[in-house]
Amino acid sequence: MRGIRGPVLAPVMGLVLLALLSPVRAEPLHQQLKTERREVHVPINDFTLIDQAGRRFEFKAMSGKVVVVSFSYTSCSDVCPLITAAARQVQGGLSAAERKSVHLLTVTTDPEIDSPEILTAYARRYGVEFANWSFLTGRESELKKVWKNFGVGVKRKGRGIIDHTPLTAIVDRNKQMRYVYIGPSPDPKRVLNDVRALLARP
Repeated sequence: MRGIRGPVLAPVMGLVLLALLSPVRAEPLHQQLKTERREVHVPINDFTLIDQAGRRFEFKAMSGKVVVVSFSYTSCSDVCPLITAAARQVQGGLSAAERKSVHLLTVTTDPEIDSPEILTAYARRYGVEFANWSFLTGRESELKKVWKNFGVGVKRKGRGIIDHTPLTAIVDRNKQMRYVYIGPSPDPKRVLNDVRALLARP
């Protein structure tokens, strides 16, 4: 399986096979493919990357907003689609007022392939609304700083084959990472609750 690294590989593969081969269950997929939630307090440094429209994106512009950040790459066929689909549900669950104060970011782990044009096509497959969601790429040297700051390990196995930590994170209005979800399918309702808790803070 691609998109996961280290000791989580075997158990997640087993869970995916179980979900595919077992009878249909009432439980949502995020309950079948477990994701670990942690509360953290990690300052996120400013960074500059390129968004899906080819524009310069500066993280400092997110100051004052709650930001949901996920890491994926467009040729991933297993974990990344689950992470992106969960983020899309989070976006869809935000009210019009909340969308003004919440921004989503998807940061690529494969800049060799993920150009702005490819990121745009990928996002459109999920019905993403770009008003408060940016898909980011850039030079690998710049991306490595972002991966490291968020604690995301990335290992290239070949062209279009990347092992990486399956991470979704929430950053508060003061650019402090407060919650992380490690796994292939974060619960959108739980993410929304955490987002709203941060929105309620002064």
